[in-house]
Amino acid sequence: MRYAPPWTIAARTLWTPPLTQLGLRVPESLHPEVAANGAQRAEWVRLFAIDEIKPGLDKSGYTEPLTAAFLKENPFLVLDTVFFPGDFQEKLLADNKILGGAASLDEATDGLLIHSENFQALNLLQTRFRERVQCTYIDPPYNTDASAICYKNGYKSSSWIALMASRLRLARPLLSRCGVLVAAIDDAQHRELSFLLSDTFDSNILGTICVRSNPSGRPTQAGYAVSHEYLLFAGKSSESVIGRLPPTQDQMARFNQSDAKGAYEWRNLRREGSDSDRNARRTMYYPIYIENETIRVPKMAWNVRDESWTIEESPGANEQVVYPNNEDGVEKRWRWEWTTVMGQLSELAVRKDRSGKDYIYYKRRPNEDGVVSVSSWFDAKHSATEHGTALLKALFGANPFSYPKSIHAVVDSVYIAGAVAADALVLDFFGGSATTAHAVIHGKRKYVLVEMGEYFASVTKPRIQKVIYSKDWKDGKPVSREGSSHLFKYLRLESYEDALNNLEWKRTADQDDLLRQHEPLREDYMLRYQLDVETRDSASLLKLSQFTNPFAYQLKIATGSVGESRPVNVDLVETFNYLLGLRVSHMDTIRGFRVVQGLNPDGEKVLVIWRNVAEKPNAELDTFFQKQGYNTKDLEFALIYVNGDNNLENLKRADETWKVRRIEDEFKRLMFDVADV
Repeated sequence: MRYAPPWTIAARTLWTPPLTQLGLRVPESLHPEVAANGAQRAEWVRLFAIDEIKPGLDKSGYTEPLTAAFLKENPFLVLDTVFFPGDFQEKLLADNKILGGAASLDEATDGLLIHSENFQALNLLQTRFRERVQCTYIDPPYNTDASAICYKNGYKSSSWIALMASRLRLARPLLSRCGVLVAAIDDAQHRELSFLLSDTFDSNILGTICVRSNPSGRPTQAGYAVSHEYLLFAGKSSESVIGRLPPTQDQMARFNQSDAKGAYEWRNLRREGSDSDRNARRTMYYPIYIENETIRVPKMAWNVRDESWTIEESPGANEQVVYPNNEDGVEKRWRWEWTTVMGQLSELAVRKDRSGKDYIYYKRRPNEDGVVSVSSWFDAKHSATEHGTALLKALFGANPFSYPKSIHAVVDSVYIAGAVAADALVLDFFGGSATTAHAVIHGKRKYVLVEMGEYFASVTKPRIQKVIYSKDWKDGKPVSREGSSHLFKYLRLESYEDALNNLEWKRTADQDDLLRQHEPLREDYMLRYQLDVETRDSASLLKLSQFTNPFAYQLKIATGSVGESRPVNVDLVETFNYLLGLRVSHMDTIRGFRVVQGLNPDGEKVLVIWRNVAEKPNAELDTFFQKQGYNTKDLEFALIYVNGDNNLENLKRADETWKVRRIEDEFKRLMFDVADV
């Protein structure tokens, strides 16, 4: 039996709450209900200070309750469906406006936040996101005295290695073929992490960048101050590379000329700097004839013995002969082969050099691929103090998180790791203060963040809400109220403690007596029998009898008080979507049936139907199936899943499996890799 992924736990609703902008994604018919919701209003006051919005010319001000007019005038308010009843969410999801023009619900969803221990979360993500992540960026705990990790034993380094090794093994399959993993680390565990990455990624370590993250330095016992840390880059395959950075504003300012092809600057055609001597590329030392604006290369023949060009054509009466020699007469070389010169004459011109002589210049254009990154980042923008801690203080009014990264360091790391295009997916399973999400949001790239800390609700999620609502913040207040269109989901997964808390033991007094009499058998019994038999019907181990009403499946979840717990609904629908690896195209509730459509990892179109079997028996299922135009014989859906026994006509597929499948059986197989007999 393989490891079982955790349950997805939703606070109130069956589908884990998405957050989305009011004016851009929520139909106006729902605005009155939103305006009347006091809990949502209170969160907006706390996060966005909307109570400071005063009435003005043709503008509504803050009131209690809010008005529909106020909502229309503030389209970037971030709606959290956790504050609303289930039917509100169903109406929201049923309206195509929530897609924001996207083709499907998954495409419309910009981000995913998971409140969970990352080993659990990475297991759950395996099927859905396998080979779909362009870049994984992680900033794991550094295991230093300044940021100590609590361990249950004294083997501090070995525990850290074991923690990282297991997570890296799960993260690698999620990367695309040319994907790159970037890990931030300091001297304390640099060596260990390098070995781990080399082992996990088949020695495909692409490079190391040293970042001056703390210009003032952190004092050490050795007597010096540490001002740097490292970025380690590992590639999924030989196709993985460290890409180029986009040109900076200062670099772009140099391209102050333009033509039909775009911006350019004039540069000397003579090679400068390294690899510029004649002997470096002897074929690129040849004469160019110029006359006024005319440029040409004479007829030449290559002399193999001398490794030089034999000139077979004399210059014209008014032509000047120009060689790539510098002002001191040192023989250099041209930047281009002679064939390139003749093929790119429109990109060349005769201009005066610094000495006033006629020379050849070419139009240097911004490299479309950007600028090659160097192995040391010492720019001020990479300072975590100025662009990490200070940024959080601007967002929250105080620093709610220790050691946040500079957002620019993350932006640049993700960019050169290949997450450049819109919709590129970035994973961070040490989510922390959500710097990674913040770094990619405005580039319209997608993200998956995992964080287990208690600050998930106070820092991680609120930071994303804030940067969606406004692009500018100071002292915890929005400077402007100009935000962006965005939709993200957040999940809470079952923890190990939750799983243990829901084990139900079934043992007789005779069994207890027997174990006490035969103490040597106790350990073997505990490992081999207890979890497999005595706890078989526990809620955390899949209580199949409760699938007749999947919307009421519950687990006991700890409240935070010692020994106290409360029953919370488990989101079986969302959990099953992840077990299937389903890319959801549409989700709706129709006449009491919960309907999910999407594509599985094989690209097959899938239909999933959930129901309360007592309220929606097979006769109603048959009627619903026909009225919706579904047919098990047609090719619209390759697979159909329904909970509970049913009368739907079934067909065998080419692979000898059945087209219509009972959700309970598939759920158990996917959860535990154990088939019913």
